[in-house]
Formats: sequence, structure tokens, C-alpha cells
Amino acid sequence: MPTGLKALQRLKAGNARFAADKPSTRDVGKSRRAELAKGQKPFAIVLACADSRVTPELIFDQGLGDLFVLRLAGNVVEPAVLGSIEYAVEHLHTPLVVVLGHESCGAVKAAVDGGKVEGNLGWLIERVHPGKAVPKDPKAALAACIKNNAIYQAQQLSAQSKVIKEFLDAKRVQLVAGVYSLSTGKVDWLEPPSTKEPGVKLPAPR
Repeated sequence: MPTGLKALQRLKAGNARFAADKPSTRDVGKSRRAELAKGQKPFAIVLACADSRVTPELIFDQGLGDLFVLRLAGNVVEPAVLGSIEYAVEHLHTPLVVVLGHESCGAVKAAVDGGKVEGNLGWLIERVHPGKAVPKDPKAALAACIKNNAIYQAQQLSAQSKVIKEFLDAKRVQLVAGVYSLSTGKVDWLEPPSTKEPGVKLPAPR
């Protein structure tokens, strides 16, 4: 199993191929499916938005069994997401976790607009974190809020999960955040998420 750094390099190389319109030819045939039927060894975990335009396997030019993918509108962290990632790091020994936001995210825009949203969708939008210090220009503000949310959700992984925090502290797992551009196909990798963001009170791990 590659280290977190090697896994990240593999994702970056795959994204470069995708953005350059030079994807690899992937084996999805009978032999590959038979191999995967015996077990899985994904080299990276990706928490991405449910947006139909954001498909991690394509964005990072990877094939069957390469990525452990979770997709939820706004790439928000909630108990089922945490449990799934805990399983991947603890039992599949996956060394890298990526929280992937994307350009023009509707969930982040809804959180920024601040209108009342009812029901389950409202519950989800409440978990999006746009941040506070943002530009006045609407387009620039949304872009900044998408980055803020990706970093915040990455922070939540260790803030809300003792298992993930222990793996991060032991350097058995690397955590990164990024934002995918719908227009260019490129992922903008963000600064490594810190454990605290000014003005944000993080819940205790459980």
C-alpha cells in the first residue's frame, strides 16, 4: 500500500491526465472484476459532492477498486460518512483522505444565500460552512466559501472521530482538501487543514 504522499502524487498525476484530455485506458473487464471480487485495496478515500459533474474516478483518472468514494451534497461530514471513512482507514489501511469541493457548488450557494430550507435538505445545508471573511464580489465570494467549506469539512473528520484523529496523529493517514474546477477539469489543492479555524468551535471527537 502506498504512503499518503505517494497516493496524493498518484491522484495529482491522474488529474493532470484528465485535465489534458489524455486519460489512461482502464481495465474494467472480467479479469479485473474477478480480482476485485477477492477483496479491495483502495489507495485513497475521497469525500466529494453528489453533483453529477463531480465524479472522482474520472477526475483522478482511476479505475475499479482504486478509490473509496463517498458523495454527499456539499461534501459535508455526518455520522455515516465518518463511519465509512473509519472503516477504510482502519480495515482497508487506506493512507490518504481527500475532501473535494467543486466550482459552483449549489449546496454552498444555498448556505451563502441564507434562505429558509425545510426538511432533510435544510438539515444538510445547515452543515455547510461558508466561513465569514469573504470578498464582496458575489462570484469571488462563492469561490472563497467553497474553499472554506472544503477545509472546514476536512477539519470535522478529526474533530468528530477519535479513530480518524488517532490515525492522523500517528501519521498513518494524510488528509488534504481541494476544489475541482468544472470548466478546466483541474483540482486546486488547498493548504493542509489545521485543527482549528478562528471563530469556529469544533465539536469534541466521539
